[in-house]
Amino acid sequence: MRPHAARPPADQERVLRAPPRRLPRADSVSGRPHRAHSPGITGGVRPLKIAVRGEAPCDLAPARRAVRAALRPYGVTQDAELVLAFVDDAAMRELSRRYRRKDRTTDVLSFGQSLRPGTKGLGAAASLRREADGTLELGDVVISAAQAARQAKRRRWPLATEVAFLAAHGALHLLGYEDDTVAGYREMVRLGRAALKG
Repeated sequence: MRPHAARPPADQERVLRAPPRRLPRADSVSGRPHRAHSPGITGGVRPLKIAVRGEAPCDLAPARRAVRAALRPYGVTQDAELVLAFVDDAAMRELSRRYRRKDRTTDVLSFGQSLRPGTKGLGAAASLRREADGTLELGDVVISAAQAARQAKRRRWPLATEVAFLAAHGALHLLGYEDDTVAGYREMVRLGRAALKG
């Protein structure tokens, strides 16, 4: 079943950018500032850390695997952090209204670093800035748990699969992928499906 096939590509504006820093600087769900990372005593390379905010609607192991699979080809899965946040429709609608100027809920929104327009994939990954301690803060992927449940039911696949697809989709937006054209939409669906396979 084709994810997002019923939604017109014009409604696919998902990534939200504001120079010069990531938007928002505080956690998009709780409003609290992100914690600073303290490097471990070993000084070794750390795998991608996926922090979860809000109440996850299902087991997140498939979502974690899909995010890592989506980001792996771009070399941004080490010494990196990503926030996966779950909100209800009202909170998602407010985020959509505030940052997209669209007064409706949506399935996933991504808040990442500012990228040069048209930059995506490896080019975007190469331009990402690391924090002073070497940590790469990729950004926040915010998912409407209720919208994910509706879409999973409509697509007749498990909720964990839908959440994994949306998490990978949001992670790709953090690397500059856009789905506001038919070609961009198809590319993101293909990459999202590939991420589900690992």
